Amino acid sequence: MQFELDLFISYAHIDNEVLAADQDGWISTFHRGLEIRLAQLRGEKPNIWRDQKLQGNDIFNDTILDQFSNLALLVSILSPRYVKSEWCLRELQHFLQAAKDKGGVSIGDKARIFKVIKTYLPRENHPKELNGLLGYEFFDFDEAGRPQEFSRIYGSEAERKFWNKLNDLAYEIHQTLDLLSSLPEVETETLDRQGNHIAAPPPQG
Repeated sequence: MQFELDLFISYAHIDNEVLAADQDGWISTFHRGLEIRLAQLRGEKPNIWRDQKLQGNDIFNDTILDQFSNLALLVSILSPRYVKSEWCLRELQHFLQAAKDKGGVSIGDKARIFKVIKTYLPRENHPKELNGLLGYEFFDFDEAGRPQEFSRIYGSEAERKFWNKLNDLAYEIHQTLDLLSSLPEVETETLDRQGNHIAAPPPQG
């Protein structure tokens, strides 16, 4: 099964704001690192896309959603702002519907949505559509019990943990893309409402 776009990164724009003037935003670093690592694993540059223009007072651009039928995988970067963002939740809903219509939301034991938790968020606050996913936590807790993100700004150990976790994510995405590409093209009518494969009707005549 072929898709024009490998991956869409869904995120809240505030999570890409920089804390120090000499550093890139967290999302920008994540995007660039994932793109390079996937290219190294796959032998070719992946087609990774994220919206860099939509702001809180912009009218939602349906041309973004129109591309979701051509999208293999979604990475949702959870944070307190993400779960309050109409745009982020709308992207999630539209990808779920597009996935159900083409290939299914999951292939075997591999989901087509990857949940990345950038900033600590109690599980009960995660979008209900993502509750079944374990996710990739890009934070841990310091000695005082406060959550601390994996980021260069918090020191070399936090930066090392960032790249280790990104590498784990890249391998899982790589394997899921391979699995999707090995599947035959499936018509919408061969999927049930949950996005699972069902037997196609026998040919007539």
